[in-house]
Amino acid sequence: MNTTLFWPALQAVRRRRPRDIHLYFALFAGSIVLFCLRSLMGGAGGMAVDFVAIAGCATCGWSWLLTRALFRREAPDALPWPLCLVLTMIVLTAVLRWSPVGPVQQMGGNVMELIGSTALLLALVEPLLGLRRGMAPEERRFRLMFSAAYATIMGIGVIWISGAPQGTWAAQWSDQVKVACALVGLFGAGLAVWYRGRNPLSDGARPRRVATEGDRVLGERVLRLMTEDRLYAEPSLKVADLARRMGEAEYRVTQCITGALGFANFNQMVNQFRIEQAQQMLSDPGYDHLPVLTIALDCGFGSIGPFNRAFKAQFEVTPTAFRSGRKL
Repeated sequence: MNTTLFWPALQAVRRRRPRDIHLYFALFAGSIVLFCLRSLMGGAGGMAVDFVAIAGCATCGWSWLLTRALFRREAPDALPWPLCLVLTMIVLTAVLRWSPVGPVQQMGGNVMELIGSTALLLALVEPLLGLRRGMAPEERRFRLMFSAAYATIMGIGVIWISGAPQGTWAAQWSDQVKVACALVGLFGAGLAVWYRGRNPLSDGARPRRVATEGDRVLGERVLRLMTEDRLYAEPSLKVADLARRMGEAEYRVTQCITGALGFANFNQMVNQFRIEQAQQMLSDPGYDHLPVLTIALDCGFGSIGPFNRAFKAQFEVTPTAFRSGRKL
């Protein structure tokens, strides 16, 4: 096989992973709207108020997930534990809302406050965690401005207003100030999403090392192992295994993968080969007798969950839906 021709062809078929940014922005915006609606309801009661309070309780959690989507590039098969944590906040709020007053409710409320405060702090530091030398000035400025704006809103709406003594102006107008802060935060989040859409994270936040001729030669050897020896089909394949197979230092193999081959990391490269192989098998009527799980295992995935997530990230449909669509 001519790996020199395969190399650019591989780059051409690679697709950018669909971002979660628009989903989390929509959830954040919906939570803000419900928070404002709850403030307008005042001390009213009833099921409608309970629903609004429960659905709008996780604003800080959605803001954290939105911030992660803005400033991180997650692996397609990464466990969605942050999302599970935010959903836990909503479930816990519902349980506390409808449980009798007592020690259990008080402890649950303390847990909720702890989770909410943690989410607020994580959203504040998330843009700063990615700061590094060599980052594009525009990206650095965007991250610093985002953190500064977030800290300002949190300082006014959480630290100052929530801690204001009774009888003061801040305490009397606390609901109105919090609503104003929420709307300003929503507007700022919209601007951040708009900016990220015009300035993708992969374009400036993580500049790759310039590939050398040695990297390109090494890259062709890597491609041969992947395409001819189907090394990607080994479920527990690590970069150390590939380096040992090639007789090269691990750091050199990593450099050629992220430089000459243009992948973000080793796992992304391996999953790319696995997904391309799975796509070919699912497109071939000759493999229709094989369950999706068998195809996933044959391509090197250890279980069906990571395979489904990685395949959907690549083709925007599940493997089962992909196969069914081909048969129509």
